Amino acid sequence: MTLPPILEAALTEFSVEHVLVLGMLLTSLLLVAVFMERCFVVLRARLALRAVRKIVATARTDGLEAAHTASQSASGVAKPVLLAGLDRATGRVPGDPRMALGRELRRFAGALKARLWLLATAGALMPFVGLFGTVLGVMASFEAIGESGQGGFAVVSVGISQALIATAVGIAVALEGVLLFNFLQNLIGKLNRELGLLVDELLELILVLGRDDAVRPEG
Repeated sequence: MTLPPILEAALTEFSVEHVLVLGMLLTSLLLVAVFMERCFVVLRARLALRAVRKIVATARTDGLEAAHTASQSASGVAKPVLLAGLDRATGRVPGDPRMALGRELRRFAGALKARLWLLATAGALMPFVGLFGTVLGVMASFEAIGESGQGGFAVVSVGISQALIATAVGIAVALEGVLLFNFLQNLIGKLNRELGLLVDELLELILVLGRDDAVRPEG
C-alpha cells in the first residue's frame, strides 16, 4: 500500500522528535487552560468567603436560626459547608455538626484541587519526554551520517543542536507546570486555611449556643 505523496512527505518531514515537540507545546497550552480554569474557581471561592464571614457574624450576634436563614439565601461554593453544620445544629437534619462541617470542608478542598494533578504530572514528566526526543534526534542524525558517509563536527553539530530543541522544550514546559502548580497550591492552601478558621469559629458558636439553649429554662 502506497501513501499519498502529501502524506508521505509530511511523515518524512515530521519525525518522532517533531511529534514529541508538538505534543509538548500542546501540553503547554493545556496547562495554561487548566491554570485559568482553576484561577476562576479560586476567585469564586475567595468571593464566597465574604458571605461566610457575614454568616458567622450573624451567628455570633443573632443566633443559629438567623445564621441558617442567612446561609440559605447566600450563594457561593462554600454555602454547602455552612448549611451542613447549621442544618444539624438547628435540628433540621439529624447528625453531628462537627462531623458534617469537617466532611464538607474536605470536600470543598478536594474540589479546589481538581485537575491540579495535570500540572504536577507535566512538571515531572516533560523533561523525560524532551530527553527522549533528543535521544531519537541524535540517533537519527548519526544514522544519516552513516548512510551518507560524511562526518565531522560540522555535520554532527547541526543534527545534535536540532535534537536538543526537544530537551529545551521539555524543560520549559516542566518549569511552566511546576510554577503554575506551586502558585495554585499556595492560593488554595491560603483559602482553605481561612475557610477552616471560619468553620472552627462557627463550630465553637454552635457548641456554645447549643449548650445555652439546652440549659435555658422553659417559660
